[in-house]
Amino acid sequence: MRTTAGYRAECERIDARILFLAAEKARIDADLATATEELHKLLEDEFFDYQSGGQPGEQPPEQRARRRRTNLADTTTATELACLLRIPERTAHRFVQHSAVLVNHHPRTLAALRAGTISWAHATTLVHEYTGLPDATAALLEDQLLPLAAETTTSRLAVKARTLRTRLHPDTLHQRAATATSRRRVDLEPDHDAMAWLHVHLPAADATAIDARLTTTARSLQTPTEPRTLTQLRTDILTDLLLTDPLPCPGCTGCPDSSGAGTTGSGTTGSGTTGSGTRVSGTTGTGTTVSGTASAGGTCGGGCCAGASGPRVGAHVNVTVPVLTLLGVDDAPADLEGYGPIPADIARRLAAHAPSFTRILTHPETGAVLSVGRSSYAVPADLKRWLRVRDQTCRHPGCSIPASRCDLDHTVPWSHQGRTDATNLASLCRKHHMLKTQGIWHYTQNPDASETPGSYSTPGALTATSPTGRTYITEPDPPPF
Repeated sequence: MRTTAGYRAECERIDARILFLAAEKARIDADLATATEELHKLLEDEFFDYQSGGQPGEQPPEQRARRRRTNLADTTTATELACLLRIPERTAHRFVQHSAVLVNHHPRTLAALRAGTISWAHATTLVHEYTGLPDATAALLEDQLLPLAAETTTSRLAVKARTLRTRLHPDTLHQRAATATSRRRVDLEPDHDAMAWLHVHLPAADATAIDARLTTTARSLQTPTEPRTLTQLRTDILTDLLLTDPLPCPGCTGCPDSSGAGTTGSGTTGSGTTGSGTRVSGTTGTGTTVSGTASAGGTCGGGCCAGASGPRVGAHVNVTVPVLTLLGVDDAPADLEGYGPIPADIARRLAAHAPSFTRILTHPETGAVLSVGRSSYAVPADLKRWLRVRDQTCRHPGCSIPASRCDLDHTVPWSHQGRTDATNLASLCRKHHMLKTQGIWHYTQNPDASETPGSYSTPGALTATSPTGRTYITEPDPPPF
């Protein structure tokens, strides 16, 4: 048994090691931010000279100093950084923006990060509060927040910062709220076990009202025979409200929607209602695809009209289903476009509502499409379906935008004799398509990769070349079965 003194000495040694490593990490983060801004300036110089018709470095320094920071340079730096560090582009873009603010406008915050007195999380919290302020106001806010950041958590720092920012900001809160409303958005974040998070950024008053309505309606449905928890009820109510078309309430006594302006989704459907109202499309081992639209019902917002049901809202997605799963022979997972694997029972439920099947013939070994080749510029519908199933997402390295929201790009342009077939088409989201069109990122696709020594053998393998000359090879995902 060790002595009390020995135990305390060991704890102090470990604590000191943790503090040293945290300070070292903060220093590395500061150096990474500086290097990122250096890369941005290099790329921005290149674009500015290119767009001005000159050679790199030919513009006078005073002219380059006057130019404004360009979104194109931000985007290009983020795509380069995302591939280098294997991080999402949205994360990389935030890092590019934070680095620019720290290096160019708040060197004291950057110095505190490099000294290890604050962490990267503290630094980004501060940058978030500095954003949108005039330089003098941001400097004053920095004076008051930096000492606090060195001695408190990021959550407490954020609370204090919001109060100070509101007091120091030259614009009224009303003016700023009106501007901030234009940035409202909804984001999907996949999670484990066939689940996902749906994030909504919206005005605080609306968010609070929605939260209160979900809770109030959920509590009204809690009975001794209701097995669902309050959290589950709130989730089911939200799902029904968004996925079910409203039908007027027939005029029940005491129903808040008896005027006929009923809302849907009181939560009377069971937990786990998924898939109804989705378009289903899946490829079997021999190339069979199921597609179609399904519907289900909902109820009025008062929770009293269990029979007042309306059709589900149609949301179109692809689900790739193994044929044996579809037939109930086994339970191999299916693949939900933009998400990943989902259980066999959910896939069968989706397929059960599909009114038609589309057959796409594929090579039994390589999976290459055989029957939809074309030589016209317009991509025929059957080839579009095949490429959407093949690519799943944007083919730029690391991009996860679903193929259904992407453009089908000719890797070799049609104007340069490029063919309209599966060996010269790839899904690119609008951003990466724009970067290709601008000549910033370059893509090549081997029309017959299996016959090229040392190449990837997967049909559809795409090589992406970054602005700095680095290459990345992406392959279409194989069927999930």
